[in-house]
Amino acid sequence: MARDETHERIEEEASLWAARLDGGGMTDADRATLATWLAANPEHRWLLSRYRQLSAQLESEFDALVESATQARATARRRWRIGATGLAAAAVVAFTAIVATRGGEEFSTGAAERHVAALSDGSRIALNALTELHVDLGKAERHVRLTRGEAWFDVAPEKARPFVVETPAGVVRVTGTEFNIRARPKGAVEVTVLEGRVRVQPAAAASSETALEIGQQALVTTAALDVHRVEPGALQNVLAWREGQAVFEDTPLSEALERFAAYHGRTVEVDGRVADRRLGGRYSLDDFEGLLEEIERVLPVRVLRQPDGVVRVVPIEGR
Repeated sequence: MARDETHERIEEEASLWAARLDGGGMTDADRATLATWLAANPEHRWLLSRYRQLSAQLESEFDALVESATQARATARRRWRIGATGLAAAAVVAFTAIVATRGGEEFSTGAAERHVAALSDGSRIALNALTELHVDLGKAERHVRLTRGEAWFDVAPEKARPFVVETPAGVVRVTGTEFNIRARPKGAVEVTVLEGRVRVQPAAAASSETALEIGQQALVTTAALDVHRVEPGALQNVLAWREGQAVFEDTPLSEALERFAAYHGRTVEVDGRVADRRLGGRYSLDDFEGLLEEIERVLPVRVLRQPDGVVRVVPIEGR
């Protein structure tokens, strides 16, 4: 693993532990796990200290912030745009973790942005580009509404307080697990279970729930869902976006371009005659032009860039 990826993971873990310590309710097992984590690397202790200091500073300003927000509008919600990186991003993550414990919060990312939020219950949510979600950590239920985009969830176990994710296509319920949700075109969503189990209920099927286990993926519409198993070797490819990558294995061209279009907020039109051409390999999500050049190189297609920013992919006549 590259050093920057390792450091990013340690920062995520430090922000998570800071949020759990500030939120209280840690068990003896949690404290033992924390002690082991602190002893594993001197950087762990330093980062945890920095996050807790930041948390304390923000907490001291919280009441004034809420009072100001209340005067601005009757609801107690604030919308925070997560747009920083490095230590600045850590500040936003720590801040949103504190506010999210006090009431509903909305989070969003822009084109080609990815960010992680650590919640006070010990859960983590990673947001892919152009993602919007609302988090409300209630006393009886932890509720998230995903309105668009893609998010990875690492849910802290709490049997008495379920974690519910509402999507345009249906509802996902868990008590503690790891899973990924990606909004697809025309209102469908893709749910992939990476650890534990989840229950999925299409929006129009109020009395019908389907349990998904680790390694299963479901394409959910408002009326139904289609479940299939993901091969173990391909399961982590679902999360390649967290490292800024997209992995394709015999993937239809239209689907591959859909993922890049969603990440960059671009419109891509694929001619139906080449939509099912297959693409494989690992690509950088940030390098949209590189992907377009590659598909022209390996497939019988031509990429047309329109003045309005729309990208059209058409077949090369005679091939």
